[in-house]
Amino acid sequence: MRRRNMERKKNIKENLVKNEDILRVSRLCYQCGECTGACPMRRVSKFSPRSIVYNLNANVFGHTDENEQWNCLICENCYTICPQGVDFPAFILNLRREEDANAKEDILAHRVFSEIATFMTFFDKGVPTEFKGEMDENSEYGYFPGCLDYLDLFMDVGVNFHEIGDYAVKLLNKIGIKPRIASLKCCGHDVLYQGNYRVFEQLASYNTEKIKEMGIKKLVVSCAEGFLTFKKYYELDGIGVEVIHISQLLSERMKFSDVEKAHNRAITVTYHDPCALKRFQLYEAPRDAIKKSGVKYVELMHSKDNSLCCGVSGMMNCNDMSKALRTFRLDEVKEMNVDVLITTCPKCLSHLSCLKHESEKGEEDREGKKESGSEYNFEIVDLSVFLGRLFKV
Repeated sequence: MRRRNMERKKNIKENLVKNEDILRVSRLCYQCGECTGACPMRRVSKFSPRSIVYNLNANVFGHTDENEQWNCLICENCYTICPQGVDFPAFILNLRREEDANAKEDILAHRVFSEIATFMTFFDKGVPTEFKGEMDENSEYGYFPGCLDYLDLFMDVGVNFHEIGDYAVKLLNKIGIKPRIASLKCCGHDVLYQGNYRVFEQLASYNTEKIKEMGIKKLVVSCAEGFLTFKKYYELDGIGVEVIHISQLLSERMKFSDVEKAHNRAITVTYHDPCALKRFQLYEAPRDAIKKSGVKYVELMHSKDNSLCCGVSGMMNCNDMSKALRTFRLDEVKEMNVDVLITTCPKCLSHLSCLKHESEKGEEDREGKKESGSEYNFEIVDLSVFLGRLFKV
């Protein structure tokens, strides 16, 4: 067994040396430590991005903990702060691909979602697309809901994920768009982050061809991870398709009356930036859409480039470290004394709601009551749901 592990590590290094992108990253990094200082994992562990780069560059990668690459959240904090422009997230994804080893089963916290994505590759059928609102099969706009119904099936965290799609379509109707629902397969975000490039490429190939067949020119998504995956890891620009996050449309076209704004001023809200929107610095559109409603908006201490990750990372991590990161985030929100925490990522919504849901159950156990207050006395909702409720669509 030991000999086999040594041979495997030797093969890893040989494969990495052949990868010019990884070598370029290791040469660019000059060990300033900015990435480690910005890394959320550093708050809860000894994880260090620069150490991984250094050990590889010094040809001692085989002597590091091989699980380190799986601990990276790919949250983009290191990329946004790096003075050399080192793309550490891409570096990690290359490591996972070059090792030719998908995330181990004992690492994956929510394996079922990866299995669903893999299952989809065997059949010519996409995600469920039954949502409320008006559609137009000839529209240039296509709305892709993502895997909302699967989250409802397997995430018991007190959230109705399906209503995100309902409100998204009705909000699009409100601003004059009747989209067609794009019956695509899973975008492949999680399997990509888990190193399963074979499945990701199959999903991406199918979805790209389906989008071409449908004649969609503008692909609208309400999921932050879907936005990142379609925009960065697909090549939709080449077939004339623009990827749009729903917040971009809502911030441009949504209008509340003065009466509605006056009524909404009694609500205090804040916004959690999903890591998946950092790559394109999509920060202002969600905030502008929220502020247009007239609510009182307050900014969290850690926001935009410096936002704190919820810790889920491609549905891999659900452990003490990820729980600590969630606690950091919700404690920060609690200090702001808001009524609502808004986000645009179903994974962030599920992970943060899970901790809130857990704290509510803990209160019940301690008090011996079925109904009691939560440690976090604010609602956590998706942007489309929040605005849809205010609009009463």
